[in-house]
Amino acid sequence: MDATVTIPDDIWSPSWDDPFEPTTGGDDEFAELAEALRSVQEAVTRSRPNPDAASRAARTLRDLAARLAEFEVGEDEQIAGRRWDLPGRGQTLTPPLHVDEVTATRACGRVTVGRFHSGRYAMNGGVTPLIFDEILARLANSCGRPWARTAYLHVNYRAPAPLDVELRVEAEFAGQDGRKRFMRGAMYHGDVLVADVEGLWIELKPEQTQNVSLAVGRGAEESS
Repeated sequence: MDATVTIPDDIWSPSWDDPFEPTTGGDDEFAELAEALRSVQEAVTRSRPNPDAASRAARTLRDLAARLAEFEVGEDEQIAGRRWDLPGRGQTLTPPLHVDEVTATRACGRVTVGRFHSGRYAMNGGVTPLIFDEILARLANSCGRPWARTAYLHVNYRAPAPLDVELRVEAEFAGQDGRKRFMRGAMYHGDVLVADVEGLWIELKPEQTQNVSLAVGRGAEESS
């Protein structure tokens, strides 16, 4: 696949269709909002505010949450998580993954982790699977392959992953057997292997592509 990047026709109305191409920087207002939120997460983590400063910051954040709540939409209409052109897809749960190269069976990218995702002096072990799941899932579901969900990730931690430095992330589509898609990946700091992973994705049956959270909610209402 070439390095041509597809920019959504309307960045304010993205879809779930992931072209899985190299990411761009993004200089629009929503990209700026996502980056500002990451800055807040990092600043809160790194700070030791006094009670007054903490209280004032909390009020500011609650006011901001209330303002954004006026624009709440359903998951199929939201922007966060569906800006495929941006590192991190416009969401802030995981560190923003910059995708550099993509083929039908391989992908590689880079990520830098700050103290918000720290496990004391190094990246928190729970963050590593999030990063692997991000790149492996996108590769597993690329090139017109039907939607599949993660069945398992087996992560081996080989060395501590340092903070505030660039880590290289690699993914490989290892093979397919029926509805099963086998994936592999690795993470490096320079030449040092910090983690590797084996994963399984299962292609969904038609009835499994529905909103399971909505179905659970309806079931709870009916039983109450």
